[in-house]
Order: sequence, then C-alpha cells, then structure tokens
Amino acid sequence: MKKLLFLLLTFFVLIGCAQTETVEEKPKLIGMANPWTDCGKDLKQAAEIAGFTFPLILSNCDVRAMKGMIEINYPLDDVRSVCVRKTDTEKFSNNGDISGVYNKYPVNKEFMLKNAVPLKIRGTEDKIYVMNMAASSGYYSAYCKEGMTIQEIEEIYNIIAEAETKELYPN
Repeated sequence: MKKLLFLLLTFFVLIGCAQTETVEEKPKLIGMANPWTDCGKDLKQAAEIAGFTFPLILSNCDVRAMKGMIEINYPLDDVRSVCVRKTDTEKFSNNGDISGVYNKYPVNKEFMLKNAVPLKIRGTEDKIYVMNMAASSGYYSAYCKEGMTIQEIEEIYNIIAEAETKELYPN
C-alpha cells in the first residue's frame, strides 16, 4: 500500500511540475509584409521607390509608395480626405481599378465627363466612393470613404489632367 501511495504521490508531483513550465510559442506570420513605405510629404522619395513621378503638387498631404505605385492622401474638406493613387503599369490594374477598395456598391458604371473623358465610378445614387481612370502616363484612382460628388470628382480629374499636361508637355 505504501508503494502505491508513493507512486501516486510521485505521479502528482511530476504532473504538477510539468504544468508549471510554460513554453512560449512565437506567433505565426500571416500573409505578406506590408509593401508600402511611408514617405511623409516627400514626393521625390516616393518617385525613387515607385520608379516614376507623381505629377500632383499638393500641400498638406501624406505620401506613401511601393515599387510601381504612389499614393497621396490629402484633405478634401474639413472632415473628409481623399486617397489618390497612380501607377504607370497594368500590373496593379484590376480592369483599370487600382484603388485597393473591395467594397461592393450598388452603382458601378462608366461616367463621361463633359470633355468626353471616361471615368469608372462606384458608389450609391447620391455619392461616389471610388473613381478610376486611365491617363497617358498610367492609371489613377480616387477614394473617399465618406463619398464625393460629381463636381468633386471633376475637380480631382482637372488637377490630375493639368499635372499630366505639364509633365508630358513642359514649357
């Protein structure tokens, strides 16, 4: 009986010792590393990373870049900001969409500006959330999570068109 009691006591002591030792497992990495580099307001650094220039000159913007793409975030007004992306290759283009926005919207159509420039827009009946367009030097997108009006989309287009013209046909 003493042997049985001794074996049971030894068994419980060993179990107790085994439970006090913890082994830390390193968390497994999921997915891939973030390809974006924050550039602050430095468009030259973004151009070096991306391999091309972003012709927009804006104040009060945040810039980030990866090989083949530049993204600029700037205030649209006091409460909304817009994210404008540019790429010079079809590599990132998903049927012309480089926005990185995968939300489904009820309105998904092509819209013609007054000067017959086609834009692909996604949104609701009264707001546009995503705009994509092709230009002579690549693809552009604009995204505002609070939504934009047609007039704001036209203003963004005009800024891009003016910058593109200056870049393609410098004085």
